Amino acid sequence: MSRFYLYGITRPRELPQRLESQGISLVAADDRAAVVSGLDEGPVEATRKNLLAHADVVEQLHEDAVVLPARFGYILESREEVLELLALPEIGQLLERHATTCELTLKGKYEESVLAEVGAALQPLRDAYRAGPSVEAGIVLGEAVGQGLAERRTRDESLVLDALGPLAFDVVVAEPAGELAAFDLAFLVERSGVRPVEAKVEELAGRLSPPLHFKLVGPLPPYSFVRLALPATV
Repeated sequence: MSRFYLYGITRPRELPQRLESQGISLVAADDRAAVVSGLDEGPVEATRKNLLAHADVVEQLHEDAVVLPARFGYILESREEVLELLALPEIGQLLERHATTCELTLKGKYEESVLAEVGAALQPLRDAYRAGPSVEAGIVLGEAVGQGLAERRTRDESLVLDALGPLAFDVVVAEPAGELAAFDLAFLVERSGVRPVEAKVEELAGRLSPPLHFKLVGPLPPYSFVRLALPATV
């Protein structure tokens, strides 16, 4: 068995017995080590079970020390390819940069009551639709509600970024998914800086909830802030 599935890159250390019993091991070179498992022929399917298993390995190792997470499904075809990856100068730079960092993800979602709040500012259009309901009037009203909700998202996202941005080294802004989704953010912070972010989110929730609700997850490995350049993918 010469192929390796890559979970991430860390510093040489002793692995937890639970991971070793699952076939997880380290391939080390100097002060760097790839977290791998041996792989038979064939692809790795992106099933829920496999995705959760990948995250479980990375997140357990991140509890104690730096881990540069690999995206699910990366395969290295030989031990030599593993060592080539570890020898890349950017690997050393990333290990240094993320030695004491973690990721916090923050998502915002509105209650349905936000639609009534947005619609309250559109009373003339609502009155026009009631007076003469038609497809055209309905489209105009619907587009106005959508525009109002988009403006509300922009406003609330800016409030959150202004409050939390100064507490983070870096921020990734993703497109929120869903009609009532407000924002989808990832913050790179010091491990010791998690509590100040949590406190600030609690403060924001006190001001903006309802109709806006927050979901903060972490500390996590820096998934959104590490892009490993690897020789091969499944």
